[in-house]
Amino acid sequence: MAPLLLLGVRHHSPACARHVEATIRAHRPAYVLIEGPADFNPHIEDLRLDHTPPIAIFSYCADETTSRSSYSPFCAYSPEWRALRTAFEIGATPLFCDLPAWHPDFGERANRYADPHPLLARRHAADAALQVNLRAEGSDAAWDALIEQAEEARLPKLLETYFELLRPDGAEDAREAGREKFMAAHVAWALKEAAGRPVALVCGGWHVGGVRRFLGEADGARPICPQPPEGARAESYLTPYSFARLDAFSGYAAGMPSPGYWNVAYQSGLEAAADWAMTRIGAALRDKGLPVSTADRIAWRAHACALANLRGHRAILRADLLDAALSALVKDGLSGPAAWTRSGAVTGAADDIVVEMLFALCDDKEGRLASGVRLPPLIQDLERRLAQYQLTPDRVKKLVAIDWRDKTRRGKAHTLHQMRLLELPGVLRIAGPPHADARDLTETFEIAKHSDWMAAVIEASRWGGDLPMAATARLRARLDDAPGNVDTLAAALSDGLFAGLYEAASSTVELEKHAAACREIGPLGRAARRVTRLYRFGDVFGATRALAPLAQTMFERILFLLEGPVGDGRPSIDAVIAARDFARGCDGLALSLSAAREVFERIVANAETPPALAGAALGWLVAMGFGDAGDGAAARIKSCARPENLGDFLGGLFALAREEIGTAAPALVAVDGLVAGWTQQEFLAALPAMRGAFAWFPPREREALARVILQLSGREAADAEAIALDWMRQRKSVESQAQAMDAEARALERLARWGFN
Repeated sequence: MAPLLLLGVRHHSPACARHVEATIRAHRPAYVLIEGPADFNPHIEDLRLDHTPPIAIFSYCADETTSRSSYSPFCAYSPEWRALRTAFEIGATPLFCDLPAWHPDFGERANRYADPHPLLARRHAADAALQVNLRAEGSDAAWDALIEQAEEARLPKLLETYFELLRPDGAEDAREAGREKFMAAHVAWALKEAAGRPVALVCGGWHVGGVRRFLGEADGARPICPQPPEGARAESYLTPYSFARLDAFSGYAAGMPSPGYWNVAYQSGLEAAADWAMTRIGAALRDKGLPVSTADRIAWRAHACALANLRGHRAILRADLLDAALSALVKDGLSGPAAWTRSGAVTGAADDIVVEMLFALCDDKEGRLASGVRLPPLIQDLERRLAQYQLTPDRVKKLVAIDWRDKTRRGKAHTLHQMRLLELPGVLRIAGPPHADARDLTETFEIAKHSDWMAAVIEASRWGGDLPMAATARLRARLDDAPGNVDTLAAALSDGLFAGLYEAASSTVELEKHAAACREIGPLGRAARRVTRLYRFGDVFGATRALAPLAQTMFERILFLLEGPVGDGRPSIDAVIAARDFARGCDGLALSLSAAREVFERIVANAETPPALAGAALGWLVAMGFGDAGDGAAARIKSCARPENLGDFLGGLFALAREEIGTAAPALVAVDGLVAGWTQQEFLAALPAMRGAFAWFPPREREALARVILQLSGREAADAEAIALDWMRQRKSVESQAQAMDAEARALERLARWGFN
């Protein structure tokens, strides 16, 4: 039987990449089997092209309701990439021998090479022992000291011993058994076919023992690649990738940290990588305002050399130069252990200087696909549509104005909104209302060439073969993720109409059903506000008639829920705004305004009503002309005089009747009088809610309010205008001023306590 070269590796390890390449060149196997998606084998010639790594195999499996995707990434120093390239060079047959990415044995993993489960207790223990013996802090530092700096002659035995330590021969991993059986079956078939020539298998070192164990059970028949479930479509394409996505510190579960550093180490050696890293880190810290002088760098390098010698390293390793940087460059203590001493993504808790150093070692390299590579049909469809509407991205940003009243431009508008649904980079809506509104029927988009464009479109192809199909499937997936959620349904209705994907008559039925049964006032209010805007904009979509029953149902449900439990009342404000807009701005609806008036009058009169809802209910009555914005509103404001209540009450009132109340002197006099009577502590406690209330006024109206209040307090008109203008142009934030006032009050209190006045 042909000899088997069983090459266990760590994914994206430069040392393993060199070992794999040297072994394949030395033994010239007939087959090079690689851990990777076997369903890509019909297209493996795509990988022979002159791509610029990092790239990845993007695989997906989708049906009418779900879509799953996964990546198999490669960089220049990935052992799998070197195995592929070397196999092509020597005339061997490279084949992927792992299950397809969509197979249930992968669970929910989005990355083929990610660890399938938390590290086992034995692996924890082995890692800990290695760190102690190698004087390393963290499993990555231990790996570097043991493997990445090892002499070539010692590397095969070191790798074998390392992986045997983590998972001894015979140790079963039930979660990976299906994959390992499939790989073993490929090995048995290749050995049979090789006619005495060697066969190489390149796979994660964790799988070596399992493959070896299952090899004895394989019958030598070529394994049949599993097919996707009935009704599903599965496909794989090459896509550009980036070092940022490959970095273990960005959350990539199987990555080596600092891919930029290791790329230089693979190409030029560890000494060159250390020099490159120091230059990159120094430049990054200078960009952030931290000086790194020539003397600092000399001290840094001397310290790194000393650490490397102390730890018995043949060269300065990544951990040596990072640890030395803490001593030579960082003047303040860290909030915790340095992020490079542990595995996984860098979190927000990491110190800023540590984050900057790690990002510098990542590098910003992005891959590029060679011309002639097989691409998904979505690429061609999108290119055709962009050319048709003169939307093809270029290096220079272009602004695209859309006026929905112009029917000839709606095809372009639909295309732009479909791209937004797919979240394609380089397409940004920079102006226009947050939702449809008949008072503003224009939008402005910014289109620009983006480095991630090709990768994003390839990855979006899992949703469909053309732009409308893909956007519709993406929209459907959003609904499937939140079944029955009226807020999500309303957002999808709005997006679908703007993207030209929905017929209004058919798409409102489900939303109306769920709105009629909705029990939460917050989501219903947000959904209803979207529908009011769509209704006003309905003529553009021919949707007004279809939206009318939905609007009426929502109006009635809002009135019903408002008289039930509403928590602190704040989530109900959106619902009251929607009820006002349905009644005041949506012509043609059959609404019972008399019944609504009675509901809101009861809410206002009920002493148990939360202040925010009481204010909103009063605002509805004032806005609809059923309430008094002057003395009547002032009396209600005085009934909520407590500092903990007034801000919430005014927030509801201003949200509904800002324009009416803002010009009513009695209401403003009432507020001014209440605030003037508060103590310093009461004012500071009430300040956040009061700020939130007045935030309903845009800056120009807040300035007008300030003038009115100053005049009411006796200031002359010109004086009031100057002071109001000064208030609105303050450089210091209100929060800073409040903190200063609080500190001053506490200082004066302490002085008074000791008899100083």
